[in-house]
Amino acid sequence: MSRLYLGLVLHNHQPVGNYDFVIEQVYDQAYGPMLDALERHPGVRVAMHTSGCLFDWIAARRPEYMTRLRALCERGQVEMVTGGYYEPILPMIPDADKAGQIRKLSSYIAERFGQQPRGLWLTERVWEPGLPAPLADAGVRWTLVDDAHFRMAGLREDQLDGYYITEDQGKPVKIFAGSQRLRYTIPWAPVEDVVAELRQIADTSASVAPYVLLGDDGEKFGAWPGTHDHVWNDGWMERFFSAIEAEGDWLELMTPGAYAERFDARGLVYLPTASYAEMMEWAMPAEAAAEYHRLTERVAAEGRGDIARYLRGGFWRYFLAKYPEANAMHKRGLRIDEKLERAGSAEARDALWQAQCNCPYWHGVFGGLYLRHIRAATNSNLVRAERLADEAASAATAAAAARPARVVRATRVATATRVATATRAGGMRASERDFDFDGQDDLLVQSPDISLLLHPKRGGMISEFDLRRRDHALLDVLARRREAYHEALIEGIATEETNGAANIHGAVRVKEDGLAEALAFDRFRRGGLQEWVLDEDATVEGFARAAAAASFAPEGAWAHRVIEAEGGIVVRMERAAGGLAMSKQVEAPVRGEMITVRYECTNTGAEERRGLFVSEWNLSPPQAPDGDDRIAELMIEGRAVDLTGAPGVEAGVRSFDVRGSARYGLRCDVDGEVDAWHFPVESVSSSEGGLERVAQGVSVSLVRRLELAPGESLRLGFTWRVVEDGAA
Repeated sequence: MSRLYLGLVLHNHQPVGNYDFVIEQVYDQAYGPMLDALERHPGVRVAMHTSGCLFDWIAARRPEYMTRLRALCERGQVEMVTGGYYEPILPMIPDADKAGQIRKLSSYIAERFGQQPRGLWLTERVWEPGLPAPLADAGVRWTLVDDAHFRMAGLREDQLDGYYITEDQGKPVKIFAGSQRLRYTIPWAPVEDVVAELRQIADTSASVAPYVLLGDDGEKFGAWPGTHDHVWNDGWMERFFSAIEAEGDWLELMTPGAYAERFDARGLVYLPTASYAEMMEWAMPAEAAAEYHRLTERVAAEGRGDIARYLRGGFWRYFLAKYPEANAMHKRGLRIDEKLERAGSAEARDALWQAQCNCPYWHGVFGGLYLRHIRAATNSNLVRAERLADEAASAATAAAAARPARVVRATRVATATRVATATRAGGMRASERDFDFDGQDDLLVQSPDISLLLHPKRGGMISEFDLRRRDHALLDVLARRREAYHEALIEGIATEETNGAANIHGAVRVKEDGLAEALAFDRFRRGGLQEWVLDEDATVEGFARAAAAASFAPEGAWAHRVIEAEGGIVVRMERAAGGLAMSKQVEAPVRGEMITVRYECTNTGAEERRGLFVSEWNLSPPQAPDGDDRIAELMIEGRAVDLTGAPGVEAGVRSFDVRGSARYGLRCDVDGEVDAWHFPVESVSSSEGGLERVAQGVSVSLVRRLELAPGESLRLGFTWRVVEDGAA
């Protein structure tokens, strides 16, 4: 029997913007108890990765943890592992940001714990073949991925008990295979079974120094549903560590860095683009993911492991095609990166790095993109980073203007997209290009106070309406989409929430009754300036269920032009469809947190048109940093209407405020009267504990009855503006 070397790599992370009480709970259930256990078992050696944003929280609120962890490092029990400081998906960010984030965390670790980390935790194990070069440039010597990555390259199980060398552009990195078998066994199986499996590996391995590695989430050991009792109160971890120490005659715990220094690589390998198996299933379109899941279950039930090793799902980047909201955040980050290349500040760069935290860019069994507070933090950091970048650019321009002029030779710069920019005094500008890379030009209008991103070719909607000085994205509302796991809910095979420890990648569970009835799927991405003409008997309830019949919907291409008007920029758009000629105009001032909207809808048909004209705005109400972000109210003449309850109609209003917990709100002043329709936008989405309803924002619509003879027009105008508490 060979001597078996076992590696344990613990990965601890909490998203930027997560609630304090959630992190506190996870610390008490998982991070703290694991540190206690390591102190009780000095023979247990582990590698540990903690994201920089979690370190920031721990250092501020649990500083004793930092002292104790350093002591474990100094006695050689813990090897610290680096990564991107704010836990980005590394292939998705520019190489300069990769290097900057990795070096920031490596420097932090060296300063706080006295180690210069050489290993890197690869976020969500999202691997692409071009990673070795930027990793090596950032000082990384080893990393780990799942064994699934190696199997996709054609390697067998018996070839994975060690590490390999891979490279890109002649820059090498050592790469380990994390065991999926151990990931599914620990801590679910009895300790005796885990030890027996390790012994079997030792008995059957032909390697001189076989190495098996578990790399997994630290939250799994106490914070996942039901695991705290199982792992800590029932003593699973205590028994496991004691068993490992007792088997020292054939089993030795060794960190990956120590193993790589002592033993040679098994050879050269090149791995395909991949992540762990579950992630690659989640990344697929919903219908394909459901079909793929059924296929993998059938193959497993038939015991066809020979086939299973050749099955693979999707590709992480497809999340950006699957979820336009994730793509918008990602492409906005690239837009800001371009600005920071020209002028920027350390503060702006750090805000952008925080916005690169991976959590709101994807969705699987965890909430991810569907968690509004995580998405809100990312969008807030994006707004802040872009504002700071623009302020730095303005300062640089002013400084350059103050210097004596010098003659330079003009150079022509080739660009992949058409850019037309109109700039006004006071920092007002309008830029036209394909900002979200969907093949259609978009229009970005920015002043020092607001930022608007309009999509003339996509229904003329607004996807960004940001309050720049407040770092708030008003239109941060996620559309309701069909997910693969909705099949179980629709077919009635989801189960009630279970008790006890369970693998969260397993059965679909529900956290509340009535979720099947709450399912609704949107036809379009949610935003602002979205027009509908509904049947005259349409109701807000049907509109909320995305079931109202419409003869005009927020889709198609609108002709548009940008006008430099007195005191601001005007965008005018026009579209004819279904016997109606529609025009809409957005007026953005040089100064002020406001926009004015004007509509004209003309009946171009030969018969009378009747219905309901609707201008829909999907809003994320402003919230105080320490406030209750579940608050959403409509204020009408001092009367508060809860926007988080049932759909409702406020008839004949001329002005109303949309409020959250912040000390300011968004007021709508209307020319004339409208009915205000409102409903909460709630998804039915998956979390660690099961399926649940999650608030994504509120829909507020201005509705006016349409009764137009041929040639007649309806006109509607209103202004959105920020009002402080106490303002009239």
